[in-house]
Amino acid sequence: MFSLTPFTILLFLALALFVGFMWSYLRLKQHQKFKQLIDFAIEGLVVSHKGRIVEINEQALKLFGGESKEEMLGKSMVDFVAATSKKLIREKSMKNTGIYECMLLRKDGSSFPALVKGSIVRSVGKTMRISAVIDLSELKETQYALQTLNRTLENQVQEQIEKNRQQEMMLFQQSRHAQMGEMISMIAHQWRQPLNVLSLLAQNIAFKYKLQKLDDTIMDEFKEDSMRQILQMSKTIDDFRDFFKPDKSQKVFDVKQQLAHTVEMVKPIVSAHGIELSFVAEEGLHVKSFPNEFGQSIINIFNNAKDVLLESCGDHAKQIIVEAKREEHDTIIVSIEDNGGGIDTLVMPYIFEPYFSTKGSQNGTGLGLYMTKIIVEEHMNGRIRVANTASGARFEIILQGLVS
Repeated sequence: MFSLTPFTILLFLALALFVGFMWSYLRLKQHQKFKQLIDFAIEGLVVSHKGRIVEINEQALKLFGGESKEEMLGKSMVDFVAATSKKLIREKSMKNTGIYECMLLRKDGSSFPALVKGSIVRSVGKTMRISAVIDLSELKETQYALQTLNRTLENQVQEQIEKNRQQEMMLFQQSRHAQMGEMISMIAHQWRQPLNVLSLLAQNIAFKYKLQKLDDTIMDEFKEDSMRQILQMSKTIDDFRDFFKPDKSQKVFDVKQQLAHTVEMVKPIVSAHGIELSFVAEEGLHVKSFPNEFGQSIINIFNNAKDVLLESCGDHAKQIIVEAKREEHDTIIVSIEDNGGGIDTLVMPYIFEPYFSTKGSQNGTGLGLYMTKIIVEEHMNGRIRVANTASGARFEIILQGLVS
């Protein structure tokens, strides 16, 4: 039978003390390692038991505005939750949770937005919760700043778009005024012949009146001839008015017919300056766009070619060749070529810029080719390009044709 002697009892007591000491030592070491581990984390970590803080790392201490861990330990987690998020925190506190956003409180009572993720752990018979906390204040401020910047940029973009639209409208208005001058000049050239005829008819009728040779037949002939010339002059006004009238909607038009109409209008002017204007186009070239604007863009190129020829060719033969043909993929190319010596390579990159002109302020507005580019590329979804040839310059307008 085993009996306990005083020595045995002392031995057991010593052993128990040693085991207790080692257990405490190991727990202390484990606790120290745990503290080192959570202090190493870049996010704030809070360990709680039954809703009370039992450990907190340095990052979390900074987030909540504490000066030392001791002042945080033992306090309720709810004390650091804003009123708007208390219900949410209570729902999340008893289970593992994914990342969620809430409003927390600092020691001084100020609130801040935070991302929180919680996990339930069991250690030494205790159920504890580890909560990871990330301060979203700077991110929210950055987001707000970006939103404000985006709104500001959006307003600036809209303002710039409106400014560009108004500027384009102003340029169009200036271009329309220039075109009105061109229209008057063209009408004057078209009227020259019928006015000469009317003048001769008037002189003839006056001469016969002096000779007392007027009768009903002569007066009827005079009236018919005069009305024929007047109607032709009226038709000229209508033709030009319709041609320069802005298109309100897109139409399917024949490129050859529109080019022929345009050539017919400008031919009296260029012919008066000794310029030969030739025109050739394929049949069946159809485009859905704005026919009048297309014609006006052609006139702008004609005027540019005319001015170049008058300035550079002197007494030499002056020529403008207009051609329209279909390329592959139903692309239509309209070319206007002159023999005016070409465009200076230094000037070439700027000829489609607004207000750029080599003619001087007295002779050019610098809007013709710019408006042509706007019409072709923005209104007609086409392209315009220019290149020098052996004898002059060649403008090409590329449009998407309709399948015939």
